[in-house]
Amino acid sequence: MIEREDVIETSDGPMAVVIRHPEGDGPFPVVIVYHDGPGVRGDIHDITRTLVDQGYYTVLPDLYHRLGRFITFDMEGVAKGPGSPEFNRLITAVESLEDDNVLADTVHVLESVGGDAAADLSRKAAMGFCMGARFTLRLLASDPKGYAAGSALHPSACVTDEPDSPHRSVHRIGAELFVGLGDADVISPLELNQPLRDELSSPSVKAAVEIFEGADHGFMFPNYPSYQERAAKVSWERTLELFDRTLTPASHA
Repeated sequence: MIEREDVIETSDGPMAVVIRHPEGDGPFPVVIVYHDGPGVRGDIHDITRTLVDQGYYTVLPDLYHRLGRFITFDMEGVAKGPGSPEFNRLITAVESLEDDNVLADTVHVLESVGGDAAADLSRKAAMGFCMGARFTLRLLASDPKGYAAGSALHPSACVTDEPDSPHRSVHRIGAELFVGLGDADVISPLELNQPLRDELSSPSVKAAVEIFEGADHGFMFPNYPSYQERAAKVSWERTLELFDRTLTPASHA
């Protein structure tokens, strides 16, 4: 596995990006990975390593770069909930992110990656968690023909009262989607995501949605108390099958 950390200039200063891809001859299909609220950490690095093991070139941008370089959080402090300093700090960081800025950052990332012979930008997908799932939907809707697939897991803030709520743009997505939801998600409950689920069920949208019984928010991450082995295993199976089917050269023949 080839691993490196690049620094890319964005409109708002430098952003660190972790690049991983297989050794050997490429080019390899590119997967953008958007982290969740707790930022770039071990669980997210492991996500990219799993993708690399399957033959993908992964791009992991530090979305919080406007606040500092790879900022981290004390998850025990976060677990104390609203009112605790660390919980409030995480929420402040999450709320600092604007969808348009994340999409602009992604453009800068792809421009940089375009100079790497190991990256095949004609075959792209995106994968995101929590707020990263929202960014995944935003990205795919912003470039309907540019991405073959997307995986959005325990998504949050995808349904708002705003006219440009992310769920309202799902109909523009041309990529195939896998969306994994937990029926015990306390941060982004199923009923809150009902308008998103309604849009995903439209005949014009190529989406597979799976609802995992007893799964809470963050079910993908082994180091979270809410980790659920079955939900994570099935989500990986669905995601990798989707990526394999849509990103292999044969699928573009």
